[in-house]
Amino acid sequence: MFSFFRSLISRTRARRLLEKKGFMGARKRLTPEQTFRHAAEKSRSLGFIILTLVWAVSIAVLVLPAPKDASILVGGQHAQKSIFADMDFSYEDHVRTEAKRDNVRALVPLFFRIDPAVNKACLERANALFDNPATGDNSPEKAAVRELLQLIQETSQRKSFLVQLEGALEEGLILKVDKEKYAIGQEMRVIDAKGRIRKQKRLQDVPTVQESADRITDNTLKYYSYRNRELIRKALSETIAGLLSGNLIYDEKVTDEERKKEADSISPVIVEFKKGDTIIIKDQLIDAKDLAILDAYSKQLKQTKASLNFWRKLSESSIVSLLLIVLTGLYLYHIHPEVVRSTQKMWLTGTAIILAIIANYLSMEFFDSLSANCNIPPNLILMSLPLGMAAVLLSVLIGVRVAIYAGLFVSIIAALMLGSSLNLLIHGLLLSCVAGFAVRDALNHRAFFVRAMLAVTLTMGLTLISYAWEFHHNLRILNWALLFCLINGVATAILSLMSLFFLESVFQVSTNMSLLLLCDYNHPLLKRLQLEAPGTYHHSLMVSTLAEQAAQEIDANPIRARVGALFHDIGKLSKPEYFAENNVSGGDPHKELQPRMSSLIIMNHVKEGVDLALKYKLKKFIVDTIEQHHGTDLVFYFYRRAVEENTEKDIPVGELEYRYPGPLPREKENVIVSLADVCEAASRSLQKPSHAKIDSLVWELFRKRIRDGQLNDADLTFGELAGIRESFVKTLTTMLHARIAYPRDEEEEDEDDLFMAAKRNSAANPPAPEPASGKS
Repeated sequence: MFSFFRSLISRTRARRLLEKKGFMGARKRLTPEQTFRHAAEKSRSLGFIILTLVWAVSIAVLVLPAPKDASILVGGQHAQKSIFADMDFSYEDHVRTEAKRDNVRALVPLFFRIDPAVNKACLERANALFDNPATGDNSPEKAAVRELLQLIQETSQRKSFLVQLEGALEEGLILKVDKEKYAIGQEMRVIDAKGRIRKQKRLQDVPTVQESADRITDNTLKYYSYRNRELIRKALSETIAGLLSGNLIYDEKVTDEERKKEADSISPVIVEFKKGDTIIIKDQLIDAKDLAILDAYSKQLKQTKASLNFWRKLSESSIVSLLLIVLTGLYLYHIHPEVVRSTQKMWLTGTAIILAIIANYLSMEFFDSLSANCNIPPNLILMSLPLGMAAVLLSVLIGVRVAIYAGLFVSIIAALMLGSSLNLLIHGLLLSCVAGFAVRDALNHRAFFVRAMLAVTLTMGLTLISYAWEFHHNLRILNWALLFCLINGVATAILSLMSLFFLESVFQVSTNMSLLLLCDYNHPLLKRLQLEAPGTYHHSLMVSTLAEQAAQEIDANPIRARVGALFHDIGKLSKPEYFAENNVSGGDPHKELQPRMSSLIIMNHVKEGVDLALKYKLKKFIVDTIEQHHGTDLVFYFYRRAVEENTEKDIPVGELEYRYPGPLPREKENVIVSLADVCEAASRSLQKPSHAKIDSLVWELFRKRIRDGQLNDADLTFGELAGIRESFVKTLTTMLHARIAYPRDEEEEDEDDLFMAAKRNSAANPPAPEPASGKS
């Protein structure tokens, strides 16, 4: 126990000393997000939470009202069978209701409002006429009119005349053009200047300006006698007509309000159907009225079923969805145990399934609305559901077998939502298989989008052939079906791509598409390696080649192995000069350091690499590769130095102090990178490397790793390990092959000989001095 504490204290002191001297970065605490991720990955209860969420979502979409039954017909189609009412129901006859309301609106009188400004202007003109009679026209008739007006003025009849004018204006005068515009018999009501509504009367009974002028003229002339009475009457009527103006203005707002009020007072026309009544007769041509009856019947049927069988439906949905989840769990446990062991993969699978179920439910609701508004046959709903979404997502995130089973799960839920539709189940399974296999090898997001779109569109197009016999008589419906195939393909690709970005960000997972983006040698970390640690950069390139070839040999993921190898040693950027591959000066920076300090500097590149990976937001797989590529290996060189230096002092050296902190590599790609790292570095020390030497070296390194327990957690079989070793030997032999020694032609002088000969000739025959020049 004392040796343990003594070792712990010495390690702590050495680490702090290195941190003070700048050889090692200070320990960085994990962020709350990283702490949560580490805890979540080890928690088993979170796996049950995602299963519960999948169960809850499945129950919710099964219990919620489903879209319309696919047996509902469309306008212009002949009914294939008779439909009878299973219950009493009623529907509103919109056509008859609207006809009754139109009749009521037609009976509403027109409302006209008297304009006070017109009345005032007319009276002002009349007063002005009495005060200043016109003198321009000297015809006998006009002269007689002037005399008459003068006589009216003198006999105190002016007031009576103005009262007649005012009365005519108060009664209301309509323009002749307005009177002719409306039909004979049209009723109207007048709103006076005080806002009072007068009694209803016919519009034809309202006088025009000329009619009112004639009446006032007759009332005026009956008190006087003239010889040319008709001529004078005509002239006076024209004069009075000039004083008056039409003052009735049509009030459209009040009229519309009255029409609306009367129309709203009409109750809808309700048609009653009793149980057993015939709704549709076979071969009947379906019209708008039939569609309205069927729509009302369908709604009533759904409401009745929902109210009577809710608890039964809830219990059935709960049991069925629970059985599906249990079967899915058993499948994953036996076929893909790595998914069950990983909380992250369980959440990833569950979230993808939930997103797909919700997308299908929303698509059903959208199609239900579109079908009602555009007269689309409801059985085309099969063409509108993104059934391949879950398979497309999980095929690139986890694997194609998990993707197909998830697609089957989503298809079963969708089929239950539509009333146990076997066609939809088969359609969804076929779509999941084709789409999953189509996108699994996509190397970029553009290829992923195009493959997903084409796979879904073409598969649905081929499936449409089985339904073509139903639509051959209606080209419009066939066009809708083809359009839905295309829209569904595009929508599935877009939704899958958006969901893929979301899942990669939330769960810190990587796909071949996102990893290939990191293979760009212009990545900031790789550029830093090229400039600051060129030896490490070249070593990483060689390791990536080894790892990629070995991964292909055992059917692992070569892209993951390649990317992990490129970034596995980025931690050496903190102190690149302390690693042999970057030491170009020839000196040994470790010569002045204690073995323990040197070992800490070497081992620290793992921690620094993890910090850099987190800083640059690299994928979790790369962080794991950096953390695991040395496992708990021993820094043998400095451990041996420490043992040799402390042998004479009789001080024990703890082996654990010179071992990397781990953890051991687990995934196949991480193990391949770990083995490729040590094999590539060791192969550099071979003198005149040959196939036999390389094979012996790789075999010895593999046996050492196995004996040291570095592969205890590796997800590899001995057969796969043998395949990796053979791949390493083959690749290293190709990389380290000897060059052919080209023979030198003794008779041919090379450029160096020519330069040396010219130098010897110049020394043997120096140039003669130039004669001095001067004036005599």
